[in-house]
Amino acid sequence: MTTIRLFGNDIKVAEKKEVKSIMLFGARIFPSPALNKNIMRQRDDRFMNMPDLPPRSMRLAIESFCGSRPVYMGWKYLENSDINANLSRFLIPVECCSKLLHYMTRLEREKILNKDDRGINVSVMDPKGNLHYMKFTGWKSLGRLVFNRGWNNLVRDNQFQKRDLLELWHFRMPNNKPCFAINIIRY
Repeated sequence: MTTIRLFGNDIKVAEKKEVKSIMLFGARIFPSPALNKNIMRQRDDRFMNMPDLPPRSMRLAIESFCGSRPVYMGWKYLENSDINANLSRFLIPVECCSKLLHYMTRLEREKILNKDDRGINVSVMDPKGNLHYMKFTGWKSLGRLVFNRGWNNLVRDNQFQKRDLLELWHFRMPNNKPCFAINIIRY
């Protein structure tokens, strides 16, 4: 038996001959850096720790709009299709879709998932603290959620590039309007 300490509690776990990883709150955890060296080489590490708080500059910008406490939704390495002006949309990662919908009201969910693809109007705060207005909708053909109708302005104004790491946060304005904030980490 192996004992793991989690939130001050000891948890006993039966040992197997080859322990490669464990699942914890939906995230895969590797007990030894030697076991995950191949994954770290790939740079597409779906095992990144979820941040507790957004960057200070983002928190201050959200507070200046009297926004609610931001909630981390997920992340994605930007792809060519996310920055292509002809496509004009950000395809939200599958891993984030159910969490995003969870934070929407029943009426918002209905509009987002409606067959007519109208979605809802949202504000998306860029890393500079500027708001961009766009549509948040579901694409039935792909079974995915997207930001569009305004996405190109955000890409252009912030010079997003392929392989930039985009962190997505959700918050609400005082009028209860759903908003999002984006943080970009460049490599």
